[in-house]
Amino acid sequence: MKRKTRRILFYVAVVVFVGLTYVAVIYAQGYKYSFEDGKFTLTGAIYVKANTDAKVYFNDELVGTTSFLGNSFSKGGLLPGQYLVMVTREGYTSWEKVISVQEGFLSEFSKIMLLPDRLGSDGEEARLAIVREIEELLYPPPSSPSPSPSPSLSKRPVPTPRPSPSPSATPIAEPFYIKNNKLFRNTPEPDVIADNVVGFALSPNENKLAWWNVNNEIWVVWLNDTNYQPHHKRGDMEKVTRFATRIKKIGWFRDEDHIVVDSVGYKIVEIDTRGEVNIIKI
Repeated sequence: MKRKTRRILFYVAVVVFVGLTYVAVIYAQGYKYSFEDGKFTLTGAIYVKANTDAKVYFNDELVGTTSFLGNSFSKGGLLPGQYLVMVTREGYTSWEKVISVQEGFLSEFSKIMLLPDRLGSDGEEARLAIVREIEELLYPPPSSPSPSPSPSLSKRPVPTPRPSPSPSATPIAEPFYIKNNKLFRNTPEPDVIADNVVGFALSPNENKLAWWNVNNEIWVVWLNDTNYQPHHKRGDMEKVTRFATRIKKIGWFRDEDHIVVDSVGYKIVEIDTRGEVNIIKI
């Protein structure tokens, strides 16, 4: 082999080595080549976490399963764009959203709820158990009245208590109340949160307040900042969904991210409005 040929091969090898090193470094930094855009693009990631183990699909392709330890799954190296993500388990309801992946960002969905489906094994029994749980939540039985005191055997007349002067206005002890179809926050200067309100429900830890109005819309206001996606600041207000049928009552179901609705049957509504709202019919 001639010296000139060896020199050419050496330079070619150097160029290939430098090129491959550059590509490796770019990929290590989270970049991937986009054939659609014709350039290297910073990738993103998706993280999902369910209340049970399940299979995860991206654009109808099985990509993994949630781990049995944390029931979570994450996938990085995703080019920016829209991904149809499905979380499913046999015998359970499914969850799906169109998730938008952005450059250098993690899209997190950590409050996924799957419930036993009536079509699965023992499905009807599981459904009836959920119905009982919902009815105890929305329509708890009245507390038993305290027993009446036994009649006194003494014939001594009981003095009639003197009436105390009635206050000018009855104070409202609840932090929120409805008056004239307006939802108020009970502060020294009453704060109007919403109009045309029919009823409301305060979340278990008092971090969120949900209500429905005469148009059968469900709204939520955040009373404290959240530390998970979708991030909300105190005072943020958002319409979750609207029903075509009359809403009778709502309540918070098992956590502070799902609302149970009584509207021609029971439905569990997630309050995460990214990529449409998942609604489970019971």
